Amino acid sequence: MPAVIRPATPEDLPALAAALAPLPLFKAYGLEAAALAARFRGALERGEGLLMASDESGPVGVCWFLTRGTFGTGAYLRTLAIREDRHGSGLGAQLLAAYEAGCGEPPGGYFLLTSDFNEGAQRFYQRHGYRQVGQLPGFAVPGVTELVFWKPLVRG
Repeated sequence: MPAVIRPATPEDLPALAAALAPLPLFKAYGLEAAALAARFRGALERGEGLLMASDESGPVGVCWFLTRGTFGTGAYLRTLAIREDRHGSGLGAQLLAAYEAGCGEPPGGYFLLTSDFNEGAQRFYQRHGYRQVGQLPGFAVPGVTELVFWKPLVRG
């Protein structure tokens, strides 16, 4: 099932949020479909990057990012999530590449946060050239430490 990655539209948001709300990541943060849809809608209204992956079954993934935001010079990957039945399919790598391409060449490189409990995501980002450079205990929710990952811009 090849997925198509494209910019999300307001009409996509209810189905996208419903497809992703069951993920353990969003459950851990208490985000149900309506809250996710509202967050995604806000991203579109602010002009932030919001890419959607879909196949014949409907939405299967999302990539939400800011082209500049981290320390004023780095791109920031706010959310990358795919349906569990698509884990291991290469879709995550495609969405990550779309984030990096969508940000051009940010002088400060590429940043993201991942939860301390999300070891699969940590391994995924490390395989793609990101390294942990810090921690933010309780940043998003009490009792969870967000790990700061960074991939510097490679200058040729």
